[in-house]
Amino acid sequence: MPLPVGHAGRSATYMKRVLLVEDHESDVAEIKAAFERFSLDVQLEHSRSTELAWELMQCWAAAPGGRRPVCVLLGQLAGPRDGLWLLERMQEDRLFRQLPVIALSREAGMSDRARVFSNVVGALERPVDELAWRRVISAVARISQSLPHLAGA
Repeated sequence: MPLPVGHAGRSATYMKRVLLVEDHESDVAEIKAAFERFSLDVQLEHSRSTELAWELMQCWAAAPGGRRPVCVLLGQLAGPRDGLWLLERMQEDRLFRQLPVIALSREAGMSDRARVFSNVVGALERPVDELAWRRVISAVARISQSLPHLAGA
């Protein structure tokens, strides 16, 4: 397995995994850049849809020695199978109901809907100001580095 960009010399086996669920490519690029800069021991995995993210999570949990992510960054909170759909699946599954989620929304009010789920540890609306947005994602990248591996993860 190739090492993620920006993590030269680090074994992906021992890195913490963070799952980014986001369909806006510009946001994905900025988040990846922040993780490469501030989270040296975190392997950022990306899914463009909640359905694919759920499939990935199920595969990781089922694999021998599979490592669940230490958290999910959920940026896709709109659409038919939106972030709320993924949060509902996670609440129904004992392996994922305690997995921390940070919801990052582009739409006003969507972060409030995400906050009702017990595993949502943060729900933020994307600032319009680009500098403020970069500060938010940089802070999220730093925080993810300090998250512990969950039992059985």
